[in-house]
Amino acid sequence: MNTRRFVLLATISLVAVCAFGGPALGAPATTPPTPPATTSDTTQNTTQNTTPGTTGGTQSASASGEIVEEWALTPAASADPDAAGNRSEFAYVVEPGTELHDAVTVFNSGNVSEDFRIYATDAFNNDQGQFDVLPGEQVPTGVGSWVSILQERITVPPGKQATIPITIKIPLEATAGDHAGAILASSPTSGSDAEGNVLNLDRRTGSRIYIRVNGPLRADLAVTQVSTTYDRSISPLGGTAHVRYRVENRGNVRLGGTLTASVTGPFGIGEAKMTLPAVTELLPGEDVTLTADVNDVPELMFGATTVRLTPSGSLGIGGTASESKDSSFVPPIPLLLALLVLILALLVWRTIQRRRRAGEADPVADLDPELQPVAELEPQRT
Repeated sequence: MNTRRFVLLATISLVAVCAFGGPALGAPATTPPTPPATTSDTTQNTTQNTTPGTTGGTQSASASGEIVEEWALTPAASADPDAAGNRSEFAYVVEPGTELHDAVTVFNSGNVSEDFRIYATDAFNNDQGQFDVLPGEQVPTGVGSWVSILQERITVPPGKQATIPITIKIPLEATAGDHAGAILASSPTSGSDAEGNVLNLDRRTGSRIYIRVNGPLRADLAVTQVSTTYDRSISPLGGTAHVRYRVENRGNVRLGGTLTASVTGPFGIGEAKMTLPAVTELLPGEDVTLTADVNDVPELMFGATTVRLTPSGSLGIGGTASESKDSSFVPPIPLLLALLVLILALLVWRTIQRRRRAGEADPVADLDPELQPVAELEPQRT
């Protein structure tokens, strides 16, 4: 009987060790505090997309219960492994050649163990102007190549966290201005689509890295290449102008800005104006082409479109406002047709009046030739 109890206790102990043991590869694992809400600067760029600012992972239910896969990666708070990260991103202002030492913390808030790849990569702006990062298989050449991570492969048990040291070496030849990237926690998995095809999903979440290298800074955010097309409506005063414009960051610091668009007729009459969606942040050397619709634009033969950009910068660096213009031919077709009909009606009316006046001046001309009087013949002399 004692032997059976011993075996039972040993089995329970083994299960407990497997369920709550530390992460693989020697990374410290502790029970995390309340999982930090992954900051608004969390980055996602995966086959299975998650909105930036949310924890990574998926949730799926099985016959035996619910399986929850959920995790986050944040900058480490301090040497205390139980302290949640209190930084929204990695941000530094440095000199060329500087070496930085920091750490990341990976939180597994799910109920199953997760295998992670921890790595750094470069950032860019996508077609919508949003912050994005390179695909996992693409080798970084910017900030991502400056970062060394002590432990790139790690397994974190459910309800645990692991803190991993990182080193960032700024090259001596690094150019002045802002450089952006991200550190990501990737957990690949497989799934299937509606047709049953097997898909490999790379689920990622992480934190942004912003490094400003000291030197001459230049803020230059400009709006260019404005073009306008026009859609008419039943009312000649209520058409829609489709405005296309391009925003370029020609400087070396990251900038955002507010935009307005206005469409006017000749001499500024009939102005229709609207506030466009703001450009949150455009990285140095990046550009984005956007579109907007300005409603209630009257048809006034000629239209003038103006897009104005007011930049807003970081760390006290802004820039000067920028404008770009376009002109378009917007003939008021309904009014022109009405005017043409009026002119034709006037011409017809004038023709009728002229003929009437001509008939009143020579009433005999309209009589039947047989009824008209015949001139008396003079007698002929013999």
